Amino acid sequence: MSKTASWIRRIPVYLAGLFLMTVGVNLSVLSGLGVSPIDTIPYVVSLISGKSLGLCTTLVFSVYIVLQILILRRDFQWFNLLQLVISTIFGWFVTLSGLLTGLLPADPGYLIQFIYMLCSIVFLGTGIFLYVAADILNMPADAVALALAFRTGKPMSTTKIWFDWTVVALTVILSLIFLHNISGIREGTFIAAFGVGMCIRFWERHLTEPLHRFLFP
Repeated sequence: MSKTASWIRRIPVYLAGLFLMTVGVNLSVLSGLGVSPIDTIPYVVSLISGKSLGLCTTLVFSVYIVLQILILRRDFQWFNLLQLVISTIFGWFVTLSGLLTGLLPADPGYLIQFIYMLCSIVFLGTGIFLYVAADILNMPADAVALALAFRTGKPMSTTKIWFDWTVVALTVILSLIFLHNISGIREGTFIAAFGVGMCIRFWERHLTEPLHRFLFP
């Protein structure tokens, strides 16, 4: 199969992965049980600064790109600066998927909220697995986890958990210092910090080989 044909397969899988991630983000917000770890820092920075969540997400993701450079040093590939473009597409998908999840009942009771939270974990983990497998360009937060995996030799599913917990800890510190409370973090945040990595690990074990054959025959 030609490289062009391979790209024709990879791009839809990549975009599908990004979109599934944004569905997960919106479901975590809808659940009211805590924002997903990937969005905790932008969410709190938005509350602190009064700026839009989209702008704060771009700024935080820019810091993640700098962090990749520090971790990888000479191994950093400069085309990864295009992650800023992907972040813009991601923001548009957040808006679109937010319209869809907005059709679901809001504040329906704890049981349904918990189901929303569990579904958000599945969507986030599946989306991350798909777009990473497509091997086009990583979102900044996940690129940090991949950079850590490269440096430590650990699987990305493990370094993803490490990074998510670090993000949550920093969010708590920022929230306490500037807001004098803990915002956006509840039990769902901590469950997702483990659950997303576990979901990625499940797909790594069961779908990596067939998906790779499909994308790169």
